Amino acid sequence: MQQTILIVEDSPVNQELLSRILTKTHYRVLVAGSGEAALEQTETVLPDLIVLDIMLPGMDGYAICRQLKNDARTKDIPIIFISSLDATEDKVGAFEAGGVDYITKPFHPGEVLARIHTHLQICCLQHELEEKNQQLRAEKQKSENLLRNVLPERVGRELLATGCCAPQLFTDTTVCFADIVDFTVASSALAPEVIIHELNEIFTAFDRISLEYKCERMKTIGDAYLFACGVPEPDSNHAANVARASMEMIEFLENRNHNSEYCWDIRVGINSGPLVGGVVGTEKYLYDIFGDTVNIAARMEELASPMRPNVSSTSYDLLKDNFHFSEGTDVEMKGKGKQIIYTLLRSL
Repeated sequence: MQQTILIVEDSPVNQELLSRILTKTHYRVLVAGSGEAALEQTETVLPDLIVLDIMLPGMDGYAICRQLKNDARTKDIPIIFISSLDATEDKVGAFEAGGVDYITKPFHPGEVLARIHTHLQICCLQHELEEKNQQLRAEKQKSENLLRNVLPERVGRELLATGCCAPQLFTDTTVCFADIVDFTVASSALAPEVIIHELNEIFTAFDRISLEYKCERMKTIGDAYLFACGVPEPDSNHAANVARASMEMIEFLENRNHNSEYCWDIRVGINSGPLVGGVVGTEKYLYDIFGDTVNIAARMEELASPMRPNVSSTSYDLLKDNFHFSEGTDVEMKGKGKQIIYTLLRSL
């Protein structure tokens, strides 16, 4: 693309000489006889480079340069001063105003062309570098957004800042397993795209509900949805948040079943207690939670009736003042012996 040079020079002789030199080298040349005329030119056409005299009628070259550098539209245009002034302070003033080079009159055509060519090349390289930097920033933002989508926000921030995330014990948490009833059997008769659509629609709604109640989705395991509250951010209302989220998930499915071609129920198990949370893996990150609290929540889900959340005695103690429950039932829990479980009915 033909590059445009703006010559700001009040001498007709120098205007003609510079125009001829630059036109022969296939530059597009614009001419202004004063600083004011130069500013008007840049309102309509942005040159690639400006050759600017210092001694001009009205505003001098220093003032013009400063004004151009203070304008966001023109601040990156390289400005080469060209003047008969040869004192050191004149050159220093030109560079302080924002000029990139200084040519002394009388000038040699070859010197003018060489300096212009060099600064145009530098400018092009700077533009290319800025474009690459923008692309890198965009890719970095995509990577950070992806990390935030697959990890809890605090964990993602810690990984980005330090490159690691230390495992941590959380003493006050509530964990919930929500498993779609008979999904594996039913899905064997469905097309793959239908299976994925159903899971995506249901789990997207569950994500929205979890976020609303300050819970964190830990992971999905096939058709099972695991979420918790109190990890990795402490929350004194962890049990109530999980209970309300689980009830809203059931309500969502009940409403969806009235209008959807495929109807689904979930079994829900809730348990409270301490657990360990940490990042697993170095190539593919997964934030996971471990401990008896998680295992008991899974057992609670296995023993639950569809759409009737099972709650452990630990969670019951935290929720009994604000929720209605069924009478406690003694059950034999694999690996845990006798346990009392409750069915969450509704909030008070």
